[in-house]
Amino acid sequence: MAPGAREKRRPPALLLATLLLLTSFSTISSTFPPSAPSANPCCTYSNIGINYGQLGNNLPTPQRVRELVQSTTITKVKIYDTNAAIIEAFANTGIEFTVMVKNEQIHSLLDAHAAQKWVNENVACYLPATQIRTILVGNEILAGNDDQINGWIVPVMQNIHSALVTLRIDNQVKVSTPHSLSVLSSSYPPSSGAFRTDLVSHVIKPMLQFLSQTGSPFMVNTYPYFAYKSSPLNITLAYALFLPNAGVVDPKTKLRYYNLMDAQVDAVYSAMAKLGFQDIGIVVSETGWPSAGDPTEFGVSVNNAMVYNRNLIAHVTSMGTPMRHGKLMDTYIFALFNENQKPGPTTERNFGLFKPDMSVVYDIGLFKGGQRYANVFPPPPPQPPAHPYPSPDEPPPAPYYHSPPLYQVPPATPAYQPPPTPVYQPPPTPAYQPPPSYQPPSGGGGGGGGGGGTGPRIWCISKPGSPVGSLEAALNFACGEGGADCGSIQGSGACFQPDTLESHSSFAFNSYFHKHGRNFWNCYFNNNALLTVSDPSYGTCVYPSQ
Repeated sequence: MAPGAREKRRPPALLLATLLLLTSFSTISSTFPPSAPSANPCCTYSNIGINYGQLGNNLPTPQRVRELVQSTTITKVKIYDTNAAIIEAFANTGIEFTVMVKNEQIHSLLDAHAAQKWVNENVACYLPATQIRTILVGNEILAGNDDQINGWIVPVMQNIHSALVTLRIDNQVKVSTPHSLSVLSSSYPPSSGAFRTDLVSHVIKPMLQFLSQTGSPFMVNTYPYFAYKSSPLNITLAYALFLPNAGVVDPKTKLRYYNLMDAQVDAVYSAMAKLGFQDIGIVVSETGWPSAGDPTEFGVSVNNAMVYNRNLIAHVTSMGTPMRHGKLMDTYIFALFNENQKPGPTTERNFGLFKPDMSVVYDIGLFKGGQRYANVFPPPPPQPPAHPYPSPDEPPPAPYYHSPPLYQVPPATPAYQPPPTPVYQPPPTPAYQPPPSYQPPSGGGGGGGGGGGTGPRIWCISKPGSPVGSLEAALNFACGEGGADCGSIQGSGACFQPDTLESHSSFAFNSYFHKHGRNFWNCYFNNNALLTVSDPSYGTCVYPSQ
């Protein structure tokens, strides 16, 4: 999976403009989403799969994993390579398999003969005993912003498909590649979904043509958890966890969205439709919620993870998205196991449904003959602390929306765990998508990747009065790991003067904001930034706005 003042108040006029923007795109009613029917205990979930990662030194053998999966109603398994021991262990089980060309192998398969050899040795030799149904070329390649590697993906997909045609198994095995949602330049409202303009002509269009011609799906990794973690004061837990909530209406389609994942997926459908492709299905290749994390990671608990995955299954096995209401999506839960060698924060090692000893982390009703669940309504978590961030002048957060509990699920840990000591953690960029709150759609003449409405011009700048240390850390993240274009604030750049932390941070924050999708959480920076409709450009220093 995916692969850095002086105290003063926000001007009243800017605050009013921001409030007007925040209320301009959504219509809320008191209705609740339709309930998902309880699944039949006698049947398997034909569209539910699991991601079987291997980044652990204490994981069970493939044979024991096969026995575990066979004891559940899971019918699909996705792995991140072509591990022979795993593929052979699942022979004659009837479980459908998805395998992957690792990112570092892609270049070698630009040669058609090498691609044919790879298919012979890693796919064809296991058929038909192991039911390999999909070959993925890399994982979230386009999130890396490497034009050379991006240009390799479609040719390699074509080479692998040609090898399948040669073996006459192209109708049995499909070829695709999974994406993070960073491939979109606009995603809210869902009808404004559009691909990034820098990808459209040389990668996205040829890829969609290939998928359409071969009957293969567009695969996307969606993580409502990361959006909630990034902005817990703006995103309700109910909207992220498929719980009852008022919903939000797309002003163009008038469709009402009751959960974040549906909105994410429909934004991709809209983006494909804008390029003329309405016949390509979507597979959710990764989605999940962590059960444990660091003290500063919002929304992490066993209870929240259980509720998300139970409600996810109830939803995707009974209905589609608002734009594809009758079409069920294949959905792969991340992940099968907690993996102790995954890098990053503690959450990265705690997405599993099972512990390495194969005991359950929490029960979501996947065991054969076990309890199945429709919608799950846990007791609401406690309110967040009055001052969750360092600045003592920050107002207390607005209360979270939580509907009255309809079904009590005893939580193993509190459903919400506020951080005791806030530290700067820049929000992850790929997987975030909007809640029922403001996100400006791309303007008709801007970087909307094919058009997505007539949204306002908007900029992201540093918040007046931000603590110097926190602002410096945010600037270092934006210009470093965040990939912002900071050349203009170097010594000879057009925006170097005035040589102040606030001015340099504003330019870097704005660059990051537009590079990573113009979602409101891309202008957060640990509460050191804000959106503005007033152009901060001056002299020869021009701030991009689209």
